[in-house]
Amino acid sequence: MSDDPIKISPEQLSGIRLALKEYEGEFRRSIETSTGFFEKLFALDAALMGVAATVVMAIMARSEYPTCPLREAVRGLVVIFNLLGFSLVFAVIHHFLAVNIAANDAAYADVDLTGAGMRETFQIALANTPGVGEVATAQAEVVKGMMHQKLVTEPQKKIVTAKQRKHRCMKISGNISIGAFLLAYFFLALCSWRIW
Repeated sequence: MSDDPIKISPEQLSGIRLALKEYEGEFRRSIETSTGFFEKLFALDAALMGVAATVVMAIMARSEYPTCPLREAVRGLVVIFNLLGFSLVFAVIHHFLAVNIAANDAAYADVDLTGAGMRETFQIALANTPGVGEVATAQAEVVKGMMHQKLVTEPQKKIVTAKQRKHRCMKISGNISIGAFLLAYFFLALCSWRIW
């Protein structure tokens, strides 16, 4: 195995960059779609919690509540209320993580811009410095590589790792939110069936 670096042509590099931009676009679209769905679930959870609380209060306000056959339905509605609240909390967590992922995207773009600026600055400095020999150019390339590693590559790796972790947590919180919402509807059907 040789120690020579792999040569990538500018055409190959532009193809890789194009594929990466396409992936990033799809990833953002996926998060936007997911966020839109959970905004609707968030509103539905809040509305149903309001309805459940109103029904429970109306039943409990009746003078015959202690002996009322609807007492069991009130317990079911309290369970439904708690499940909707659980779903609501995880929908909020899902949104919070989506906002953090967007902030990571912005930080990544900022670091990328720093790297592009640094590369261009080195190129301009080398091109406009008269009498620069091959040794000085090679040394400048080494310094540029070290600076790029420290200022661009390492921060981008951290950002990507954090983004991947948050995306996994976002998916999990979304699944928990949907599960609690569906379970609440199951209990709603069960309570309705018992009342009839």
